[in-house]
Amino acid sequence: MPSVSTESTNTDNGGGNVSADDASAKFIVQRLKELYRNHVVTAEKQYHLHFNFSLPTDGEIKESEFDAAPMVLLIGQYSTGKTTFLNHLLGEEFPGMNIGPEPTTDKFMALYYGGEKDDANNRFRKKNKTTDDDDVSFKTTPSIVTDDIRATGRLIKGNTLTVTPNLPFSSLSQFGSAFLNHFVGSASTSPLLKRLTFIDTPGVLSGEKQRLNRTYDFGQVAKWFADRSDLILLLFDAHKLDISDEFKNVIDVIRHYNDDKIRCVLNKADCVTREQLVRVYGSLMWSMGKIFDSPEVVRVYTGSYWNGNLINDDFEKMFTKDEKLLVRELIDLPRCAAERKVNQMVNRIRLVKVHICILGTIRNMTPRFFGKKRSREQILAQLDVILDNVRVEFNLSKGDMPDAKEFAANLKKFHDFGVFPPINRSLIERLDGLVERDIPEIVSQAEDVSSNALKSRADEKIEQLSTKKDVTVVKEATSSTMDKAKKVEVNVVGVLGRIITILLLLVISIEGVYYVSFGKPAYSLPELKSGYNELFDSAKNNPTVSEIRSQIKTTIQSTSAASSVPASSPTKHSLLSSLPTKSSVSEKKDPQPLKNPSSDSKTEL
Repeated sequence: MPSVSTESTNTDNGGGNVSADDASAKFIVQRLKELYRNHVVTAEKQYHLHFNFSLPTDGEIKESEFDAAPMVLLIGQYSTGKTTFLNHLLGEEFPGMNIGPEPTTDKFMALYYGGEKDDANNRFRKKNKTTDDDDVSFKTTPSIVTDDIRATGRLIKGNTLTVTPNLPFSSLSQFGSAFLNHFVGSASTSPLLKRLTFIDTPGVLSGEKQRLNRTYDFGQVAKWFADRSDLILLLFDAHKLDISDEFKNVIDVIRHYNDDKIRCVLNKADCVTREQLVRVYGSLMWSMGKIFDSPEVVRVYTGSYWNGNLINDDFEKMFTKDEKLLVRELIDLPRCAAERKVNQMVNRIRLVKVHICILGTIRNMTPRFFGKKRSREQILAQLDVILDNVRVEFNLSKGDMPDAKEFAANLKKFHDFGVFPPINRSLIERLDGLVERDIPEIVSQAEDVSSNALKSRADEKIEQLSTKKDVTVVKEATSSTMDKAKKVEVNVVGVLGRIITILLLLVISIEGVYYVSFGKPAYSLPELKSGYNELFDSAKNNPTVSEIRSQIKTTIQSTSAASSVPASSPTKHSLLSSLPTKSSVSEKKDPQPLKNPSSDSKTEL
């Protein structure tokens, strides 16, 4: 089936809600650290609760555990597909990955985010860079080992992990080198590891192999991881569903205080037919009911978690749906991490209060000097009655009371019950105040922090929008200026075009006038110039129109004055005929001045 981790990891990176949730979660974690460091851990040390009595996490909670990313623990028998499951979710191989039908994973492996690939490669090159100019073999010669490290990441040994400040594995040093030699860290570049840390475990063996072949207590180590995990996945193979006694014992050990974290994964479900899958699913639910001894059904995710194609695709839709639901639950873990830390802190404070009440009562029942051994035996024998009396006296919840047999086994570690402090009622009231006042106040303040973060986020968006508007205004002004410049440029081009057109028309007109006057075109400027000079000279010698008009007017006036003598008056035709014509003017190069018609008329008269 194709991996869906890539598209799912992108859902927690967009929007203001994620940043607001991060701010709220950081505030809650910081305040819980202060509360635990100032009040709770002191009481735990006074009453010797670390590693001696059953608490949600053995020992003191380190600051790195508060700040750690949500952890997911994978447990199952060998060859159930745990490593293949991680490879499918991460979408890539990781350092130390080894897949096979035999028990290949022989170490506890912590998969955490180790930075981007380019950053890891640069760190590797910088670390291995040589200062000898002559030795260039590392720079030029390809190496299978170094190329593999650059491609996949790096492995870190268990002892190094326990002293790394930003990793929550420092308290694993209590299990010694026998375990730390079988514990490694794998720094991978998968985007899913930015928000989650996965713990891959060796397969649970059957028979004496589980007890003799391992030099450390597998169940207690698994419990350490389970107590600090946010989700526990129990993987089962559809081909071999038989749950061994060793696996059942491991489940019994880790489920204390962790029932709400456990989910089941029925892997390799595509390798069986429909009828077989129905029977296998029913058998798994029946087996889980016997182990958990509870009417509530454990959530089971069915599918085939590997990168290949399904063998039987009858239930492909169901497999895809279950896988998306599982990935969604994994993606939601970081968003709910702060709320789970609040829940765990409240639970721890309630258990610390119960242990203080019980151990303080036992201390009051223990004599100071003589009879301590006999008193110790009586207390262990009557522990059930003592627990009931303490519950009634201090008004404790029955669900918070420890199991009498388990508590008696823990008390046997102490030979003298006088080491416990007496009942400190002010301390009990202080713990009650933490649960009733301080932690609710932290949660309410976290909501204010979240709202302020959302408000600041909104203000940033508004500023960004205003900046965008300003940029838009500037762009619009610039575009309008550019448009105006373009229009001016277009206008200039239009004017120049008109001027050129006029000049062309003028040239054509001049050439046309020359052609009409002389009957031939001008082939050069000097020829054109001489022709127009000749035309201008002839125009100067001809009478102007005004002169002709004045002559006609004078003739008409003289004719009207002499109209009284009709016999001898010349006719209009004779007067007009005496005027020079255009042809006569053009034929005479030196025209004579016109005679005055009035003098002629006087002579005739």
